[in-house]
Amino acid sequence: MIPSAGKSNKSQAEFVSEIKELAQRAANTTSKTELESIHRQRTRLCAEYISDVSPDRKALYQQAKNAVKSQNGNPKCKGIGELSLLDFLERAGGKNNNLAQKKFALAGGGTLECPILTGEGYGADISYQGTKVLTYLGDGYGWGCERTPAEREKEREFYGIYFNEYHTQKNAQSSELKELPNYLEEKTSFDRKA
Repeated sequence: MIPSAGKSNKSQAEFVSEIKELAQRAANTTSKTELESIHRQRTRLCAEYISDVSPDRKALYQQAKNAVKSQNGNPKCKGIGELSLLDFLERAGGKNNNLAQKKFALAGGGTLECPILTGEGYGADISYQGTKVLTYLGDGYGWGCERTPAEREKEREFYGIYFNEYHTQKNAQSSELKELPNYLEEKTSFDRKA
């Protein structure tokens, strides 16, 4: 999940409560399927938690798409939606050799660069305030994002709350297990049979 700017209508207390509840569920489950579901929910909740400090990646993507559409009237840029940007980047190899050296200024203050991919064609790096925030790595990999310093700080805060609660739950379970009798201690040595 790629975070984008937006204000959540949840208070800090509501976030903390949801984060702790997910951590408790993760600590107490024995089902792999449920744990995978909890991890997906955690990823979505983390993206929502950091969204108040995230750049508007959706708008930056749209601006990059528009910048590519207007580039040289390239026939690969005709069309609508994501396909026009991706088609342009993937099929531009050899047709516009200086594309990798260009920086496209985006309306929202970002920049678009199109590095040459090792396979073929071009990728896309969208930067905002000097930090790369979106990257397209080609068909096999798709889009990814890098966190800004503010997002990394909020993400550390999120996972600090989550894992603190998770470990608290696991430690409580562990101390309950310590109270059970240890049958190995009753018989300190094992019988040796040859």
